[in-house]
Amino acid sequence: MKPTTSNSQLHMVFDNLPFFAQQMPPPSKEGTASITTRLPLGTIFDSREYVFSTATNVRGYEWTAKEAEELLDDLIDGSSGTIFNDMPRQDYELSQIVLVPMEWDKDLYGLGGRYDVHDGQQRLVTLCLLFASLRESFAEEKGMEDTADELANMLNPKKVRKADIERINLNKRDNEVLSHILKNELNELEHMNLKKMTLANQRIYENYKLFEKRVGEMNKDDRIKFLDYLSENVYMLVCVPESATIARSLVMSQGKGKDNEPIDDFKGLVCFRYTAEEENMYKTFDAWDKLASISDIDNGSVGRTTVSDACLLRASAELKSKVRKRDIVYSLERWLRMDLVENKHEGHVFYKKKIEPASLYLGQYREGTFELFGFYARSKGTKAWSSITMRLRFLREFTNSVPITKDMELIILELLLEAGGSDGNKPMNLTTLEHYLHEVEKLSLWIALTRPSASEKSEKIFRFLDEIKNSNSDGKVFSAISEEDKSSLREALVISEFGANAGGKKIAIALLKRLNAFVLAQENQDDSIISLSDVYLESILPLKGSKKAWGEQWPDQDERDKWVHRLGNLAIISNKATAREAKMKFEDKKKRYASEKFPLTFKLSEMEQWNSDNLVKNLASTVALIDTIWAL
Repeated sequence: MKPTTSNSQLHMVFDNLPFFAQQMPPPSKEGTASITTRLPLGTIFDSREYVFSTATNVRGYEWTAKEAEELLDDLIDGSSGTIFNDMPRQDYELSQIVLVPMEWDKDLYGLGGRYDVHDGQQRLVTLCLLFASLRESFAEEKGMEDTADELANMLNPKKVRKADIERINLNKRDNEVLSHILKNELNELEHMNLKKMTLANQRIYENYKLFEKRVGEMNKDDRIKFLDYLSENVYMLVCVPESATIARSLVMSQGKGKDNEPIDDFKGLVCFRYTAEEENMYKTFDAWDKLASISDIDNGSVGRTTVSDACLLRASAELKSKVRKRDIVYSLERWLRMDLVENKHEGHVFYKKKIEPASLYLGQYREGTFELFGFYARSKGTKAWSSITMRLRFLREFTNSVPITKDMELIILELLLEAGGSDGNKPMNLTTLEHYLHEVEKLSLWIALTRPSASEKSEKIFRFLDEIKNSNSDGKVFSAISEEDKSSLREALVISEFGANAGGKKIAIALLKRLNAFVLAQENQDDSIISLSDVYLESILPLKGSKKAWGEQWPDQDERDKWVHRLGNLAIISNKATAREAKMKFEDKKKRYASEKFPLTFKLSEMEQWNSDNLVKNLASTVALIDTIWAL
């Protein structure tokens, strides 16, 4: 059953953990139980067997008056045989709703059941508004008191000696108008300033008034027949899967909830289900909204995708396993539960300590705004900081443009949080951070060029994370790749055809930018200009050079084909060459290279000719420079 919280449960003594801190069963790999029943509305809205909650749904009530009226018109059309002539009643099928069982206090409420609505929130709320409008219309009819009471009980099912309960409730801020309508406290609505209320409250009020007007236009007999039709001939398929994970899969398989991502479900858990105090719920909800709004790094907004990615990265790191797509919400909740068990953090504290800092650091890293890092103040102007930013620029280029290295953000984010003193721990010193980033670069390069299996890549990443956690911060850093790995990397640098495809070209650009930045730094020049300018890749020996331009230096076509895409034949340039310029003979290309700000490209202009000997020498010097930087 899907968990709920209460103040008493969240504040019990720490050695008696709340029920939702217990181990959850993972989604079954076998077939899972999912019960679907076709029920008339009269059964669904009778007694307390089906009480609904959408309190943790991050989406509010969204139906406009147009959509509400379309449903009403459909229902009236479906019931036309009972209202306008003597045709037999025609059953009307409303689409399926998906529910997950929640905790139910039998002592407080008696027999019944509460369900978390995963699909059907808009329809259920709208039907409640329709029944409420019918209730009010019969309350004004002499002799129809029993029918009005029947409708009142459908919306607020009474039980002797038990606490009151409403048929459905939304989250607290969106539930104000609906609650008054369900409890028949319509006079309270007159004192509300709807303009200051949430959009969901405004829509609920507008749709209720619409139904009130339309129902009021029917005569009494038509209303009675319409009510009987709704209760007896309008059906819903009620699907009750065994878990929220299954429920979400069902909703998505129906083509619904496409705008609702796993991160939205997790947001509901953090803000509402795992937070006790109402004030903290909405403070956290609003803070999350700001964090996930359109990226504005300077003002603390990183965008929904970055928040989602940060949560997945941190969950993977702390659970020590890759989060699978089919288990996203389950894994995120495991991460949340683990923190509750270990640190006694409610959802709002978990957000402040885990989600917000991780999202901000990841957003700043991806945007390249390293000066916004929390540890920048103690780093600015130091030699270590210059080296750290050079390494981060290279890693950012790799993780942004080379998909196979994207998982390296697991390690990078861990290091940034450690350097910033995450969770109140002593911040990692800059020397240690630099050493670790050195190893991250090396591992990223190895992954990009040797393309290991997914399991081998994951093993190295999680071993790296373990090393960070177990480190004594003495500046001694393990080697991320073995001597055998280094050998395979050196071989890949020599034989890989970087220029043959788009992926290889992206690796070559990132690598050559890093090498040029290193040379500039060694010469005490500003290496950051490389990251601020447009960069293009050029094959020095062109793929389709003419015999006139290149035949003398490269007479053998097989030899040309062998070397044209190798790293030694590639250079980065500031301005994209035209098709004509790219095919020019080397003597003409040298003139362009002589004006380049990239030192390794400028160095090419000093060569007399570009033949196989000079290409091999250039490749050897490039690999030697790589060896100088990463000690391969």
